[in-house]
Amino acid sequence: MNPLKVITFPYIFTQEQVREINKEIRKNISEKEPLGLQATSTKVGNFFHIPCLPLTSLLHPWLKQCQAVNKKVFGYDIFWNFPVESFNYNVYDKSGEYDWHTDVTKNKVRDIKLTCLLNLSEETYGGGEFRAIGKPNENIKFTSGMGLIFNPLIAHKVTPVTKGERITLTYWGVGPSWR
Repeated sequence: MNPLKVITFPYIFTQEQVREINKEIRKNISEKEPLGLQATSTKVGNFFHIPCLPLTSLLHPWLKQCQAVNKKVFGYDIFWNFPVESFNYNVYDKSGEYDWHTDVTKNKVRDIKLTCLLNLSEETYGGGEFRAIGKPNENIKFTSGMGLIFNPLIAHKVTPVTKGERITLTYWGVGPSWR
């Protein structure tokens, strides 16, 4: 088990499927993330909370891959409670970015154990590279239809988008508090 790995898995979804997923997500947006939620780092874009339940069958291949990678690489105790969890839908327009941050919570009952990203960009975009601490100058290949999984304690960022629109979906695998 290697907790410091960033795992990519290629092309879970075709471009046609990506468009269909985006269409369904837009129907299920429950609320926009409040401004200032991440006051400790620069976060520029539009971010929405999406309930998992209406999308689980459509996103099943990605979610199963997240579970398989967790089991093989990380081995974290995760609830995988899709009916009550939510996704974050992240839309970065030109100049959108998210500076160095981690995906940790201050919850005494449960913690984020795994960050799972799905690239849902419908068009090619410029910039918007995913970078992780330890490899801050290395672009991690993460194009439309691909998944990416990593430990939420790894500092990471999205560089400024220079052209087009970068769209991702985040699922945070939560489990009992770290011991």
